[in-house]
Amino acid sequence: MSTIIASKTMTTTARSSSFRPIDEAKRKIWPYFLMLPTMALIVTFTLYPLAQGLYMSLFKRGVVVLPQVPQTVPQFVGLDNFLSLIDNADFRISLLKTVLFVVVAVPLNVVLSLSLAVLLQPQTKLFAFARTIVFFPSMISLLIIGITWRWLFGLNNGLVNYVLSLASIAPVPWLEQDTMAQIAVVVAWVWWQAGVNMMIFLSGLTAISPDYYEAASIDGTSKWRQFTHITLPLLRPTMAVVVVLSSIEAFKVYELVVSLTGGGPGKATVYLIQTIYDTAFQLPMQAGVAAAQSAVLFVVLMILAIVQLRLARRKA
Repeated sequence: MSTIIASKTMTTTARSSSFRPIDEAKRKIWPYFLMLPTMALIVTFTLYPLAQGLYMSLFKRGVVVLPQVPQTVPQFVGLDNFLSLIDNADFRISLLKTVLFVVVAVPLNVVLSLSLAVLLQPQTKLFAFARTIVFFPSMISLLIIGITWRWLFGLNNGLVNYVLSLASIAPVPWLEQDTMAQIAVVVAWVWWQAGVNMMIFLSGLTAISPDYYEAASIDGTSKWRQFTHITLPLLRPTMAVVVVLSSIEAFKVYELVVSLTGGGPGKATVYLIQTIYDTAFQLPMQAGVAAAQSAVLFVVLMILAIVQLRLARRKA
């Protein structure tokens, strides 16, 4: 009897040991299997368009290609589209304006969103309602945001100039003068973006242990010193994420400008994305040049993200 039991035990042990490699392989493969839908979306909507855009940048071509129309057949030009950007005044000016917009708008957005996060941090119903109000604009389409601010910035019937008139201040040509139009775009974009970044900062603030503040309060440290010596250093990784995401969004600003200023007055608020769009869809056989402009924008964003994240990691 004992011999039979021993043989069955050995058989069961042998079977279980034979299944262990298979179970281990399934356990290792399963997470990658779960990632397949996400990877398929990334390849379809990110990597493939990126590769297609880089391929288009090597050709002189239009947006539409008709094999039966010889004039629309792409012509390989190599790096000529990239070299032509050096002498492209519209591209250089729009790139400079976009960089200036990012330099001005992103720091303002970081300061405003961080201030809102600190002010609205208490976990009460009143502050929760206030956070919802601040976050709400970020869920609205930028086209609607631009139309709303266009009405607010109206010269004769805008709400902003009406409020200024109550203080005996002359109407400001927000959308009729170059510099004021650029300021109007910055104000509208910062207002739209502040809610999202406020929520990111709130998540970073909640991750800071209250023990730091309790120890600082016992030592008699002021609130301002607590903020500068505890909150800001511990928020550096979060701030790096906010700066990177905000910079990317600022470089891509387009819908807001189209609905708010239309790129005007003149071309005062024509930024890089609008230049790329106009080059591709309004100029004949210039889709390859527009693809080259998009590639330059991609490289700028990639370098910006890498530099900012490395600086934040080094400071941390």
